[in-house]
Parts: sequence; structure tokens; C-alpha cells
Amino acid sequence: MFERILLGVGRRMVPLPEWLLGVMARRGARSLARGAALEADERRVQHFAVREIPRRRVPIPPRDFADELDLPPSQVSLILDELERRMTFLCRRGGDDVVWAYPVTAEKTPHQVRIDDGKAFSAA
Repeated sequence: MFERILLGVGRRMVPLPEWLLGVMARRGARSLARGAALEADERRVQHFAVREIPRRRVPIPPRDFADELDLPPSQVSLILDELERRMTFLCRRGGDDVVWAYPVTAEKTPHQVRIDDGKAFSAA
């Protein structure tokens, strides 16, 4: 692979054995995999947003999540906060309503997706 792998420590470059880099990479990959998992209700909220945004084409208020998924509004609020904090699953653009949930958005974008029935929606 490489002749030498160097790690910067302060102002010095310290050579690392190649096997140690492999161990570090595997450890980092396992850590990332653990952090990305969603709880069951988080997954339900995210799936609801992805399913409903293209149908409604408007941002979805938290109350709709609570009503449709039979969850307490306080739990929906916590779940939306967590999903938005991860900056991967959804975005509320400073308000309470969910504007986009990857890969769909209620905002107009140049990226249009057309589904089987011919309807189009914006992609995030």
C-alpha cells in the first residue's frame, strides 16, 4: 500500500505500522455504523416525512406526525430535534414544520423526480 504512514504529533511526524492504520480504520467504521442507527420511532417519523412531502408538496407540521403516527407531540418534537441535529435525515429551516427529508423536499428545486403516475416532485 504505502511505504510509510506518518502521523502528525505536535511538530513531529511519527511513522505508524500499516497494520495499526487498518485497526484504526476498522474501529472508526464501527463507531460510525453505531452512531447512524435510528430508533424505531425515529425511523417511522423519517419514513412518514419522505412519503408525505411528495404527496403534500408543503412542509409538514409536527402535529401531523403526532396524529398520523399516534405519538405524543412532545415525543415527536424530541425526535424531530434529533433527526435535524444529525443534519442527514430532515430539515425544518428554523421553524417547526419539516421542509425536507432526504431525498425529498417541499421547496422548489431544479431537481425534479417523476413517479410512475407522471406526477413530479422536487428532490433535495
